[in-house]
Amino acid sequence: MMHIMARSRRSAAAKYHDRVAPRYDHSYDDAFWKWHDALTWDYLKPFLPRDAGAEVVDLGCGTGTWAAKIVRSGFAVTCVDLSHRMVDQARKKIEKIAPVEQHTFLQADLADLSALQANRFALAIALGDPIGCTESPAKTMKQIRRILQDGGVLVATFDNRWAGLDYYLQRGDPAAMSRYLRDGKTHWLTRDRDEQFPIVTFAPGDVRKLIESTGFELLDLVGKTVLPMRHYRHLVETSEGRRAWARIEKKLCRDADAVGRASHLQVACRVTPT
Repeated sequence: MMHIMARSRRSAAAKYHDRVAPRYDHSYDDAFWKWHDALTWDYLKPFLPRDAGAEVVDLGCGTGTWAAKIVRSGFAVTCVDLSHRMVDQARKKIEKIAPVEQHTFLQADLADLSALQANRFALAIALGDPIGCTESPAKTMKQIRRILQDGGVLVATFDNRWAGLDYYLQRGDPAAMSRYLRDGKTHWLTRDRDEQFPIVTFAPGDVRKLIESTGFELLDLVGKTVLPMRHYRHLVETSEGRRAWARIEKKLCRDADAVGRASHLQVACRVTPT
């Protein structure tokens, strides 16, 4: 096992995630998130490497939920997170299912992946919107491109800008909404101001521009989720309900007219030749 501690300032994002790491999984343990995560995996699976010896990096790995699924699929994984306590949780989760010596655990800011070898990974995943939480999403995308092999794929999620409009309406603050619409910037809505880290949100067109301007080719873009099922959790409490509503969701998720109402945007993009 490699457990690397890279230098980084303990930012508001790190403080928040260090604090919540031990109970983070519990916050996402309900019928909606089971349904949501099953969709995430269905959208991700087609981009798993065909070579069983390929390496995968989980950027913003959190407690290792997705890294563990990657390991179960037979791949060596490198877990990277700004929060050292999240990295520790990921290590503990993976060591229950596989020898941790086969995997790497790194505490680092995604905007500085210099501790990782260039052209190393066949697949990078960045789920839970970590790229938009960095100081410069464009710089972060270029860092990710550097560590991917030629033809390597990134699967990532981004906060959808249009999903944030209700928050500013509830505040009744047109000036704040105007600023938000202009630059897409908001912050994590935790009570402690010292933990309110900035977030950059993206409209679907913004994501396309970000991908194309940082050396990637867009392969897939889905809205996740178009159906606002977090407000109707009772509808997905049974396996039958989850399957029925997932069928409808999958008919909507790539519809350009429907994607704008989704909470998040999940993309797959491939490194373009230089």
